[in-house]
Amino acid sequence: MLLGIGLVCVPVVVAAVLVALQRPSPPSSEAAAVPVLGEAAKPEQTADPAPSAPPVGYSTFDDDGVVMRYPQEWRTVYIAMDAGAEDDGVLSEYEFHSPDADHRISFTVFSLEGVEPRAAREYHQAAETAFAGEPNTSDWRRLSLEDDPSAPSGWDVSRMEATYRDSGWRRPDRWMLWRYAVVAEEGKGYYLRFDVPGSEREDYAQIVEEVFGSFELTL
Repeated sequence: MLLGIGLVCVPVVVAAVLVALQRPSPPSSEAAAVPVLGEAAKPEQTADPAPSAPPVGYSTFDDDGVVMRYPQEWRTVYIAMDAGAEDDGVLSEYEFHSPDADHRISFTVFSLEGVEPRAAREYHQAAETAFAGEPNTSDWRRLSLEDDPSAPSGWDVSRMEATYRDSGWRRPDRWMLWRYAVVAEEGKGYYLRFDVPGSEREDYAQIVEEVFGSFELTL
């Protein structure tokens, strides 16, 4: 989606910190209200929410040295960093929420300063273990984990596809595409995840690829 600990334990603890800070919180049952900085959307709870139509247009996010397209009409939420998050190396964090808050993109920039150099895939595997062990998570199933050969020069990128169940969501059966990118030259890492209801995996496949394919650094 990090720092100041013994190097032997770095990958696992880093992953646990990132999962805790970046995990997209499921929508609550309260009615929607005026958004507060960093607060997840709170749509009205329904007994049997109907699938939503995939978006047809895109907006552009351009901040923190990153340009990325995301679905039009989705709400951008900046997650305010507290002292603990900053101490753990999280530099900035954003979420993009669909109107019904059941589809979400999570994007985080984190510092690699002081961390023993590791492959993105190693960070990713440790983060997977931490994520799958979360209290609300069950039925975790990794569908793929691979290095991304199309990544720009100087990037080390790991890409994972998975399904799982999270009892906190209105539609608990989930599908995600999850990417870790380590850019050693910049001393930073980038965490990007697209999370949708499992039944809409095929409907959103092209949109997910559009978002992931549009991600560029502008530093």
